[in-house]
Amino acid sequence: MGRRGELFELIDGAPLGLQSLTGSLWKWRHNERSRQAVDQLAQRRGSSVSHLAIGGPVGETSDEHLRVWLVLPDHWRIESTDRIDLKNGTSRWFGGPTHITEIDHDRSTLDDAELGFLIRPGVHLIGSIRLMEPVDDEVAGRRCWRMESTTEAIGISRHNHGPMSLGMQLGGIDHRFWFDAETGIILRHVGLIDDEPCAITEFKDLTINRPIPDKDFQFVLPPGATVENQIDAMIRMAEMRGVDLTGVDRTDPDAVRAAISGSMRPNPPTGPVRLDIQKAKHIPVGPPPDDETAARSLIEYAYSHHDETDEAGEVLVNVQGGVGLVESLEQAHRRIPGSPDGVARFVVDGIKFLRPDEAIVWYSVEIDGNRLGFVTGREGRAVLRGGRWVIEHATLVDLIGMAGVEVPPPSS
Repeated sequence: MGRRGELFELIDGAPLGLQSLTGSLWKWRHNERSRQAVDQLAQRRGSSVSHLAIGGPVGETSDEHLRVWLVLPDHWRIESTDRIDLKNGTSRWFGGPTHITEIDHDRSTLDDAELGFLIRPGVHLIGSIRLMEPVDDEVAGRRCWRMESTTEAIGISRHNHGPMSLGMQLGGIDHRFWFDAETGIILRHVGLIDDEPCAITEFKDLTINRPIPDKDFQFVLPPGATVENQIDAMIRMAEMRGVDLTGVDRTDPDAVRAAISGSMRPNPPTGPVRLDIQKAKHIPVGPPPDDETAARSLIEYAYSHHDETDEAGEVLVNVQGGVGLVESLEQAHRRIPGSPDGVARFVVDGIKFLRPDEAIVWYSVEIDGNRLGFVTGREGRAVLRGGRWVIEHATLVDLIGMAGVEVPPPSS
């Protein structure tokens, strides 16, 4: 069968003989290289990607140290000072140091958790990588097999994982894996781009198959934190987004989730009920403009021509403080999902004047006539400056930042 055949069986059967583990998990990422890797993978499949999934600019590199406890099949605890993901078999808690969401009767599996990719690599990798010739190595004091994988060798796995999934979840275009020789789990992964590391994930201080007491999976509320049941969090999110929950069973998570999902489909109607809810949250502090119809028309023009520049091509003329924003906007356009050419159109859904020189604007972004779900009915502002209605600087900066693009400070 050979070493590659033995490695295939090892990965496919992982986690062989594993009942429990404790240890720490180190995650390192070079942010710019990671973004470049995702961009290249997206271009190869003829699309683009939102960098919400990998975060905006947060410095050159970032690393995280997590403590992990696992008892198969459905007890895990993954935590750091900044976050926690805990499941005790029936309920699950996840969130940050001040706000935690609780899910009763949780149906998630280990594959839905951060450890899934590492503990059950066969589910995620078989079919998506070609097994190269392994070599002997050691990680965390354990004997392992190291294997290289290149982009050209990657297809689609049995669970529809492929280059983009690996690039988003583990990082990198090319990959280097260290598989535990006994259990088959991934002890270390290095994602690379142009032979430079862009992401590293590695177990440290690993202990396997020692008993873990039940108390280690008991949820303890961190000081100063609040717990919110998932259904309450979903309802709150739906109401913040203006989702119409009329007739929806608010005790049924699937029903609320379906209502939220329905509001994010391409070309969703921006109904009057949804806009009325959003408008009611804003109280005018002054009268509207003298010529309200003309002002609305000028605001709509500013949004629909958000990328219009001066003759030199250096200033966005329809944006407050539009100096220095042209390049950032162009980068953001190129990163819009489904728009490799960066063609985006702003559509104004509603306007409410707060005073003669300021208005709330609800707008959507369309690509080839299809609205982007995460930028549908988004709230922004327009301001009157020098007799001209323009998009508020912060509104455009907020949108550009969603694509992970750095924005220079506003011009004076």
